[in-house]
Amino acid sequence: MKKTAFTFLTLCLICFSVFSQNRLSGVDLSQIRTLKDSLIFDKAINDLQKLITEEQLTKAQQLSDQLIRIGNTIGYIKGLGLAYREKGVVSTEYNKNVESDENFKKAVEYFEEINYLEGLAMVCNSRFIIEQSRGNFEKAADYLLEAKLYREQLNDSIGLSGIYNNLAIIYKELRNIPSSEEYYLKSITLRKQLKLKGLGLVMNNLALLYTENGNLSKAKSILPEALKINKAENDVRHTAQSYSIMAKVALYNENYKTAKKYYDTTLCVASQTNFKLLVINAKQQLGIIALKERQYNKAEELLKIAREDFIKANAIPLVLKNYQYSFKLDSTRGNLLGAINWQKKYQKLLDKRMSDITAKKVEKTKSQYEAELEQLKLIEEQEKRERETKAKLFKFRLVAYIAIAAGLVILTFLILIIRTRNERKRLIAMLDNSNKVKNKLFSIIAHDLKNEINGLEGSLNLLKDNSISENEFKEIIPLLASGTHQTSILLHNLLNWSKSQLKELNANPTSFDISEVICDKFTFFEQKAQKKNIKLINNLNPTMIYADKDMFAIVAQNLIANAIKFCNSGDSIALLSEEKDGSYEICFKDTGIGIDPSHIHKLFAEDTYTTRGTQNETGTGLGLKICKELIELNQGKIEVKSALGSGSVFCISLPKAA
Repeated sequence: MKKTAFTFLTLCLICFSVFSQNRLSGVDLSQIRTLKDSLIFDKAINDLQKLITEEQLTKAQQLSDQLIRIGNTIGYIKGLGLAYREKGVVSTEYNKNVESDENFKKAVEYFEEINYLEGLAMVCNSRFIIEQSRGNFEKAADYLLEAKLYREQLNDSIGLSGIYNNLAIIYKELRNIPSSEEYYLKSITLRKQLKLKGLGLVMNNLALLYTENGNLSKAKSILPEALKINKAENDVRHTAQSYSIMAKVALYNENYKTAKKYYDTTLCVASQTNFKLLVINAKQQLGIIALKERQYNKAEELLKIAREDFIKANAIPLVLKNYQYSFKLDSTRGNLLGAINWQKKYQKLLDKRMSDITAKKVEKTKSQYEAELEQLKLIEEQEKRERETKAKLFKFRLVAYIAIAAGLVILTFLILIIRTRNERKRLIAMLDNSNKVKNKLFSIIAHDLKNEINGLEGSLNLLKDNSISENEFKEIIPLLASGTHQTSILLHNLLNWSKSQLKELNANPTSFDISEVICDKFTFFEQKAQKKNIKLINNLNPTMIYADKDMFAIVAQNLIANAIKFCNSGDSIALLSEEKDGSYEICFKDTGIGIDPSHIHKLFAEDTYTTRGTQNETGTGLGLKICKELIELNQGKIEVKSALGSGSVFCISLPKAA
């Protein structure tokens, strides 16, 4: 039972903690899930700024950390910059200057990533305020000048008018009066152009600058306009300030009557506001005027009233000033003891003030030192973790690189092995092909060529042995010539086929007229054609082609021999040529027995295909294959049209001569 109650209480605390974290903002942060929810994120940023303004720094720090986590999760770059900017302000309030600088730098990095100039200007303005509060006016000026550049790029005249006024204030602190005057005038010009409120305030500031630096005529020239603007804007506080500055100008000019009138007006107007110091100061200034006019009792009364109010307000510098005038009053009246008493009070208060300032500076320096020391420790620990992470990452990368290198070595060996195997396969294939060529060549030589040579040898032996008469030999001479002719064609085909198989055939094209080659071939085949009673017809036109002449001669010889082989007595073989685009088509047309269409595809196949001729002539099946290879080597093509009993047409196309 106790265990259950404890568990329930723990869950309640966790839920309350989560709810409390979500309630740091007026919006439910759990609703921010993607970049599309950036509007909710921006509303939470507004709540964060409100917490800082209300000095709820603990909540502000928690909310900023929570928003940074969410921003990283959803990848909201602008939101991260805004969150880090506010976190920098919170760190400053805790005197964590190192952490503050780091946060502002991160904000700048995110804003620069998306070129968000508005955000960059906001960071510079925040850093200006911080440095101004620390009394680092030079750094404050640097940040303001940087913010000015961003506002100029944004063409933000309203923002520039504020920056100009702040620059004037900073340069006044740095005693750079010309620059201070320049920026006050720039701010006034912009505010007039844009008709912005606060123009009277800036003119008051410029008039005060002129007054404090002895340029009373310039101050006097702009104060009436400043007063008029402040009244028009119903700005009571700065209306009272205008009267106070006008009184100060009159006092410096020793126009006590006018000064008194303006200070009386200042009292009247300032009493309507909560600007108490202005009221008290006006009373003191009236006391000084009374002193100048030798109205000592009135001066004493006014200085006393002002002194009591300054002491209540803890306005030590003004109290010290009051002591000085009280000292002067008693000295003028001849009350030396009273004057000495005021001098002692002045010195005592001044010593105490200087001691307090020194103590505060020491305390502030000490707290800043301790905060920075703590921050440096955190940074050192973070750097240590980063070094350890880098070392682990280095080891991981080293292992990864070694693994990659080993993989590359293995891959290289595998590629080499595969290439070696492929090369071996290629060489084996080449060797196998060479063996096939050799076997084919030997087969043809052993069969076809051997038969022809044996026939010739037998006939010659018969003649040698006088086994046949001279007349009988003369009768077989045509047969021997035909056999010799067939053997010559066979040898040519074998030679070219073997070269093509070994990839040694190369075309050497020239320009020539094919009629010369065809005439030679007709003469060569004339006797064989007459023997089979076949008519050779040359219908060629003058045809200049660009090809290897010897290769064309071989093609022509094979095609004519092939046509004679498959023609019967009374058939004809005609050669025709036709000019086409960029080429000539030469056709070998016969009226022979023709070819079965289903066998045409076998004529140029890798495997040799042969049939016997009309007089039982044999062949190697290489002729047409050689023809195709030779024609293609010369950038041409060969086609066949045929049908059984209707003859055949072999057409070759070759390039024209230029």
